[in-house]
Amino acid sequence: MAYNSRTLPLAGLVFALPVAAASEIERFNPQGLSQPDGYSQVVIAKNPGRFIYLGGKAGIYPDDSYPESLAEQSRLTWANIDRALKAAGATREDVVEIQIYIVNLENIDPTPVYEDVRNFFPKGHKPASMVIGVSALAYPGLLVEINVRAVTD
Repeated sequence: MAYNSRTLPLAGLVFALPVAAASEIERFNPQGLSQPDGYSQVVIAKNPGRFIYLGGKAGIYPDDSYPESLAEQSRLTWANIDRALKAAGATREDVVEIQIYIVNLENIDPTPVYEDVRNFFPKGHKPASMVIGVSALAYPGLLVEINVRAVTD
């Protein structure tokens, strides 16, 4: 693994920290496992650079209001994810893992969320993914929240 050095001042001391070279992300669905359209079964980050962790993203407007329907919340959630990735200097292609939390999953049709996942990521850039049914989220009335992890150079 190739490294460059970077210095970090800390209480008057300077430490040299390794900085990884360019990242390569490999995504695939191994033979013998299901071949999903919306996500990858395996994502490997080689020579990882910067790890980006987005706090749970939901379909919340800047004024803390949010739409009522799952479909509208899902669309706004993905718009907020896109905004946060760009602010971090990342793109949809850099996302390696998502965790989707859906309220009352056993009694709700999650299709809008699944469709938005498939449409958000470009072909060949599907992240590893899991969907978790929960009884509630931090804001009463929120129906979906998504954690996102990305890797950039």
